[in-house]
Amino acid sequence: MGALLDRHHLDGRLDGAELAGRLAQVSAAVTRADLNRTVADLPGAADTVPVRDVLELVGTGGDQRRWGEWLVPPRIVLRSWFGNAHLDMRRARFVTGEVTIESDIVIGNLDVRLPAGATADLAEARTGFGSVRDRLGASERRGVPHVVVLGGVRCGNITVR
Repeated sequence: MGALLDRHHLDGRLDGAELAGRLAQVSAAVTRADLNRTVADLPGAADTVPVRDVLELVGTGGDQRRWGEWLVPPRIVLRSWFGNAHLDMRRARFVTGEVTIESDIVIGNLDVRLPAGATADLAEARTGFGSVRDRLGASERRGVPHVVVLGGVRCGNITVR
């Protein structure tokens, strides 16, 4: 995103103040819509952030991990026979304000870490042997992002914090 803005600054489409303002908007963006607003009027904007509707993390053994700065699509599908899934979304960028996580883990844990202001819906999350824990606590209002966890783990825990 920054490279596109820099290119338009060098080409004279953006002055220094406008470039600085747009880079600040990119840094503060939470959803794909926020990012789109910063570049929508510039040529080449459609190619800046690759969008994927579904992220599938599939494995037979070992952990599945996402952390740091990554793009969170509207739907994440987790499948594993044996291993944990760790989704750290604290520094991630969200394509939409709501994310659905579909989990089918046989033996292992699902650990989801959300940014400040986020909420989670664990009403349809299940575990055979283990527990479902919402460490965010109840919220009167729906946050952004809002994460819905479906499915679950057969032997292990589901934790959202």
